[in-house]
Amino acid sequence: MNKLTRIFLVGLFIALISALIIPVAAQEEDKPGPGEGGPVILPNFGTDIATLNPFISTDGSSSAVWTRIYPSFLGLDNEIGYFAPGAPGGIVEAWEISEDGTTYTFTLRDDLTWSDGTPISSADIAYAWEVIQDETVTNNSNLTVLLDLVASIEAPDENTVVVTFNSADCNALDSVASIPVVPSHIYRELYPTNSDMNESEANLTAPVSANAWMFQNFRPGEQVTLLADPDYADATNGEYVVPEGWIYKNVADQTVQVEQFLAGQLTAMGVPSARQQELLDLVEAGEYLGYESERANYRFVGLNLADPSNPQPGLDENGNSIDQGIHPIFGDVRVRQALNYAMNYEELNEGAFQGFGFQGATHSRPDSWAHNHDIEPYAYDPEMAAQLLEEAGWTDEDGDGVRECHGCLYAEEVDSSFEGSPLAFELNTNAGNTSQEALGTLLQDQWGEVGFDVNFQAIDFNVLVENFTAQTFDAVMIFWGFGFPADPDGITGTFAPTEDQPGIGFNAVSYNNERVTELLDDARALPGCDQAERAELYGEIQQILHDESPWIWIGGGKTLTVAQPDLQGWDPQPNAALPTGWNEDSWIIPTE
Repeated sequence: MNKLTRIFLVGLFIALISALIIPVAAQEEDKPGPGEGGPVILPNFGTDIATLNPFISTDGSSSAVWTRIYPSFLGLDNEIGYFAPGAPGGIVEAWEISEDGTTYTFTLRDDLTWSDGTPISSADIAYAWEVIQDETVTNNSNLTVLLDLVASIEAPDENTVVVTFNSADCNALDSVASIPVVPSHIYRELYPTNSDMNESEANLTAPVSANAWMFQNFRPGEQVTLLADPDYADATNGEYVVPEGWIYKNVADQTVQVEQFLAGQLTAMGVPSARQQELLDLVEAGEYLGYESERANYRFVGLNLADPSNPQPGLDENGNSIDQGIHPIFGDVRVRQALNYAMNYEELNEGAFQGFGFQGATHSRPDSWAHNHDIEPYAYDPEMAAQLLEEAGWTDEDGDGVRECHGCLYAEEVDSSFEGSPLAFELNTNAGNTSQEALGTLLQDQWGEVGFDVNFQAIDFNVLVENFTAQTFDAVMIFWGFGFPADPDGITGTFAPTEDQPGIGFNAVSYNNERVTELLDDARALPGCDQAERAELYGEIQQILHDESPWIWIGGGKTLTVAQPDLQGWDPQPNAALPTGWNEDSWIIPTE
């Protein structure tokens, strides 16, 4: 996963209202010189940053800062939304792949230096690999995963990095893109022993940089302040960084955040869902700049397919499938499909998402290069839901509104004493999220209308996760997060039988489809790694998962980002890692 993915997740482009766009000619005429424009001020909603050290960083607030100080290993092309040789922001100029697909030789750019004048070189990447391999360092999980994938990283000369993988892997670029690029000559001074970085005051400093911004100071409880780097080689306006600095300002809560924005104290912000319609109305009235996006987290209901009373791993030590039993209700695909048809998304959207939601068809986000656009979300069809339930042996013989098992799969194949049991299950979500709780209540009612007896409970998040990974649940409703660029192979950790391990694996629904596993393996090791061919393979996976419904995909919510009306240079790009902030170093912010 690229390090930029941990900041903001937003997506599809919407044209801005023409009245809100500042003419280019006017912008050029009033354009300030290097570092002469007003500072970019963005809100940090939450706690202080924890570290500026990429190796141990795990929180979004911290990564929002250090990704603006340090460069990336691979640059992203904002037009295609994927890594490209020589793309701005990255230190790699080109790469070659060996015939067997296991060795990547990266040539580094020779025009990049750290802010103290030291050239950025392969020594910095060799140092990063040294730290990643050091078991005494509490590296974040995005880095430790490399240990299972990468055999070696070598630096034969100052401008060459050779990465050898354990096997051919078409996701190689996604993997190596996470390698931190830090000034090794400085880090060796700050941390004489690698493990020193686990607990060090130096983690909240950054003496040198190589990005649009340079660290100035961190005032706990208040803000982080960065200054413009006058020598930044990849300024998005092609010349220099315009704003004098970048400020990450702490805000107490979302109410304070909105009020500070409305008072002109913040340059831009992501709008809390509760204020979304209000701010959208102001944007449409021409009072602010705005950008709506669908690049957001998805919500889903995971259905346990195995026996929740006796969780078993998906495979034995020899890789053979283990009999896990079946769930009394969700073991039948027709029941899972019925849940989809009984879901009235329009009602869910209004009741839980304030009308800003969009329905999902499968696990893939529409702006992914691997997305199968031929798959449509399940239509709301309660009659079809009822028909499927009757075919599956679930009917309401006593007329109480709840269906019972009369020849259902579990009674027929597992336990005949289950005959007559109600179509009842427990649905859990995390307590404290009002939209999740509203969503669960609505689903409880909708599924109740076709004969399900749903016991919906919002419980402590830690208990929810514990039950989910232990595989002792019936159904769990949580979020599915997306990285950027899209990595379609990421579902291996969710639907592959190797990840079906009670207590630790994320394939907690115990899904095992041999064709899906085969397709994942084929797409990962496809000779030549042709993206179009890989997209076909992933598209077939999406269709299978849609049809078999181990997870019910509900959808996501549109997000709104707003900016001050006098901000010049606001130019959202849908395929950028930061669609609204990709060119913040060229924003012209009027000063009084």
